[in-house]
Amino acid sequence: MVAYYLDNRKIVGYYSLLLQEDNQCELNNLSVLPDYRHNNIGTALLNDAFIRAKNMGCVKINIGIVEENKILRKWYEDNGFTHTGIKKYDFFPFTCGYMEKPLQSKF
Repeated sequence: MVAYYLDNRKIVGYYSLLLQEDNQCELNNLSVLPDYRHNNIGTALLNDAFIRAKNMGCVKINIGIVEENKILRKWYEDNGFTHTGIKKYDFFPFTCGYMEKPLQSKF
C-alpha cells in the first residue's frame, strides 16, 4: 500500500498494487478523502502507481471500477486507460467495469 500524506502527517489518499501473471499489475483501492479531491492528489498517486508498476516489471496496469460512476471512468480514460469490458455479479449492487493501460505509453 502507498499512502499520500499532507504536512500534518494525515493520510488523505492511498492505493495498492498487485502483481499478476503475464507482467501485469492490478491497481486497487485508489482513494482520496472527499475534502482533498480535485487537488491532483489522485493524479499524483496514479502516476506513482505507474512508476512502481513499471519498476516491478509490469507492462500493463489493470483496474476495476464501479461502471455506473461515469465521472471516475472518464478520469481514468483521461489518464490513458481504455475500457475493456463489464461484468455484473449477483453479490454486488453495481456493475463492475474493467480498464487497462499499457505502461509503454507516455504517462
